[in-house]
Amino acid sequence: MFPRSFDYSAPKTLTEALELLKNADSKVKVLAGGQSLIPALKTRSSPLISSLKSVVDINGVKELNYIRKVNETLKIGALTTVSVLENDLDVASSFPILHEAASEIADPLVRNLGTVGGNLCHGDPVNDLPATMIALNASVVLASMGGNRKANVEDLYISPYKTSIRPNEILTEIQIPIRAGRRGNAYRKIKKGSGGFTIAGVAADLSVEEDNSISACRLALTGVGSKTLRPREAEQTLVGKRLESPFLKGAAKLAVEASHPVSDLYASAEYRRKILGMLVKDSLESAYKRAAMGNYEKS
Repeated sequence: MFPRSFDYSAPKTLTEALELLKNADSKVKVLAGGQSLIPALKTRSSPLISSLKSVVDINGVKELNYIRKVNETLKIGALTTVSVLENDLDVASSFPILHEAASEIADPLVRNLGTVGGNLCHGDPVNDLPATMIALNASVVLASMGGNRKANVEDLYISPYKTSIRPNEILTEIQIPIRAGRRGNAYRKIKKGSGGFTIAGVAADLSVEEDNSISACRLALTGVGSKTLRPREAEQTLVGKRLESPFLKGAAKLAVEASHPVSDLYASAEYRRKILGMLVKDSLESAYKRAAMGNYEKS
């Protein structure tokens, strides 16, 4: 199947792109890596695609392709590809959760073309990077001709494929705070076959005190709700405690209770709940081990 006709623009600078979007509405789409939008265009699988009138291709905006540390923040340009994120050794040593999530996304072809910003903007409730960014308390910069605004990643998602990003805005940068001290994080998921869709996934990020008690904890669940979920009760029940078996089991139970899985072609809701509890335990144990050991060795 071929897509219906639409206008196409390929700006070379961010200013040019924002000018093209100045009066945009929901019938205008921004194309980044294209690993979600292009298949949707070909199959016309979304009502929004069927009414599409214009595509603004920002792949030529080279200024949005970078990874850098600035003061206490890791900054990732929106057009950084998933494979670059996956293979950045500095990122992997400081944030193994990002390496683990990126390496699990689809297949090498998709990772070589797909972008970090595009993954976050797509709003797919089974995507991996939203969960990791929420666990890391990341923010994004959203640019428009009227200026920039900053939003927490957790606040981007409304419902499946619907975000709070305005039609005249471009997500330009992801900002992840770098915390000092003993911190660990991990991402664990189960997917349908090699390169398949996520059935359930869990991102965990925590910090520990010198006595190995947990001082901060953030969890994010993917594939078990209409958007990425944060099981706050599960997080809170671990603060002030060491990650011993009773507390770990309790946190997993609370996380499962906070989920809202559905049955589909890939898995039943019951199966998703079962493996979710296992993934919560696994991700927390790995994150805790990394924090307690004072390093980020893959475990």
